[in-house]
Amino acid sequence: MKWNTLKYLFKEGIVGLWRNRTMAFASAGTIVLCLLILGMSYSVGTNIDYMIEQIESKFGITAYLEDGLSDTAILGLKNKIEAMPNVAGVSYISKDDALKNFSEENEDASLFAMFKEDNPLPASFEITAIDIKNQSELVKKVQELEGIDEAVYLKNETEAFINIRNTVNYVCYAIIICLIVVGLLLMSNTIKLTVYIRKREINIMKYVGATDGFIRVPFLIEGMLVGLIGALVAILAVASAYNWVQGMSQSATGILGEIALMPTATIMTSLIPMYLSLGIGIGLIGSAFAIHKHLKV
Repeated sequence: MKWNTLKYLFKEGIVGLWRNRTMAFASAGTIVLCLLILGMSYSVGTNIDYMIEQIESKFGITAYLEDGLSDTAILGLKNKIEAMPNVAGVSYISKDDALKNFSEENEDASLFAMFKEDNPLPASFEITAIDIKNQSELVKKVQELEGIDEAVYLKNETEAFINIRNTVNYVCYAIIICLIVVGLLLMSNTIKLTVYIRKREINIMKYVGATDGFIRVPFLIEGMLVGLIGALVAILAVASAYNWVQGMSQSATGILGEIALMPTATIMTSLIPMYLSLGIGIGLIGSAFAIHKHLKV
């Protein structure tokens, strides 16, 4: 196909979009709605994973050491734990550090001076796992090491978050698949109506010898442009809404206030190409299905 022909067909696609702007607006609105719901599902699922990672780093595994271990033995234990699979990091908390932390948490500096000579708190390792799902296996391995008195972690909380994450992921995947199918059907039906309105024009072009490709291309361009417009509107809407939600979350209090949502830039880095590809793809495929059925005269 020659360059001049392509320019002509592209121009016809834009003209057709403007001429049928009411239907185009309805189609774009459908795509925007589908993409907004998809974006909300994706954002919720992604942030649950992100929050679990933060909880894992804040509340990892605590391995309490037996009393009387030498510095060499402690260093050897630390090296053994760091060499284990699924270990992201290990930090040593001495008995004095543990007592200082306890005093600070209780906002009573006199506690440190009171118990410094007879410190009841044990030294420990704070262990961060690479994957929170494997924490229980890691706890068992750490517990078996000589010199480790006890290894503990937030088992119930971890399992609850894993179940929530899996459930949300399954729901998000199902919603995404349904929205793509619904978007294709709605776009196809809208284009079918547009094609039906212009059926006489198509018939005339067929009778004068226009090829199916020559007739089809402007409709495909219309569909792609409608999808692009819908995607751009959805991107702006989601970015604004997510910014607002993130600002609200930063004013939260308590433990959740320390757990941040994923930055807007990170979310949008994934959503923008997803929105553009889905919006343009739905418009293109929906138009292709609709025009194919109406080309036979």
